[in-house]
Amino acid sequence: MSNGYPPPPADGWAQPQQQPEWPYGQQPYAQPQEQQYAGPDQQQQAYQQPHHQQPLHQQPLHQDPAYQDQAYQQQPYAQQQSYEHQQPYGQQLPHAPQLPYEQAYQQQSYAPQPAFAPGPPPQQVPVAAPAAQAPAAAPRTGSPIIEPGLQPALITAGAAALLAGGAALGSFGLALAVALLQVLTAAGWFRLNGMWPARQGIALAVLAGFTADAAVLLAGTDGGAAAVVGTLGGFFLLVLVLQTFRPSDPAERFYALTVLGSASVVTVLCSALLIAQWVPAAVAAVALATVVAAAPLPGPKGLAPVLGLLLAAGFGLLVGAPAALGALAGVGALVGRRVAAYDFPSRFVHMTAGVALPLAVASPLVWIGSRLLAG
Repeated sequence: MSNGYPPPPADGWAQPQQQPEWPYGQQPYAQPQEQQYAGPDQQQQAYQQPHHQQPLHQQPLHQDPAYQDQAYQQQPYAQQQSYEHQQPYGQQLPHAPQLPYEQAYQQQSYAPQPAFAPGPPPQQVPVAAPAAQAPAAAPRTGSPIIEPGLQPALITAGAAALLAGGAALGSFGLALAVALLQVLTAAGWFRLNGMWPARQGIALAVLAGFTADAAVLLAGTDGGAAAVVGTLGGFFLLVLVLQTFRPSDPAERFYALTVLGSASVVTVLCSALLIAQWVPAAVAAVALATVVAAAPLPGPKGLAPVLGLLLAAGFGLLVGAPAALGALAGVGALVGRRVAAYDFPSRFVHMTAGVALPLAVASPLVWIGSRLLAG
């Protein structure tokens, strides 16, 4: 049965087919070559032909070093770099240069270490025993009280003389002297309480004092007390409102409210001298008690304040004022001086609060004593 193909030759070799000739420029597309038939002798010869390369599992593991070196030199530079990166750590190729820091590291690693030679034992330094007579440091408890001293007391006496001179000139002269006392009191009070510089607080306290002075002068003798109390209540309410709406920490706000409120009270109470009687005798008693309490007198430490209080009461009686009035003025002077010596004060506190507080604290006591003794 014929399938359209020519029969194979008898010897088994395939004869090449003749390609038809085509005119120039009319050759067809390349056709895929047809598989040629190979006879059984050719297939057997191709199978028995030895291979030029042995299988991978039959190749020798170690080859000639010279052959490896020659093959490595014939490789491209990129393949040499990848080969060098594949080398195990610490093995260098024969032609790879060694960097200077690697040589230094190898020399340092393989340098012979000196043998350990134990040194002499450390010497025992004798510790001197504490002296048996050395006094032990006394534990510090609470805040120390440092007395202002004699110099602030003398300045207080000078301020008392100024007030006495102003009282001799009349109400307006006394008001000017009281205004100076109020400025010194406000500055010293803020510094005593650790708030410095507190310009706004000092200005508000001084404004409260000046307002109280003006209210007393306008109200007269009969309405002076109401003017002082009304001014004090109005400014204290103002301070409360300002500190309540202040954007700060609650603890800090409460501390500022306390200091500013107390400063306004102490400053306004200085205006009580404008409505008090026997002002020259009272301020003289304050000066005497302050100076005697600060004087370095021999004897016990608590003797000087007691002696100053007795002399203040006697001085008031000597100038025609009641003895109780001099005693009240002396008590106010000693209390104000004690307050100025509290809680680690500085020299500035002594020259401001130490000078003004004896007179500022004594002012309301003088007014109360004069009202009680005059009635």
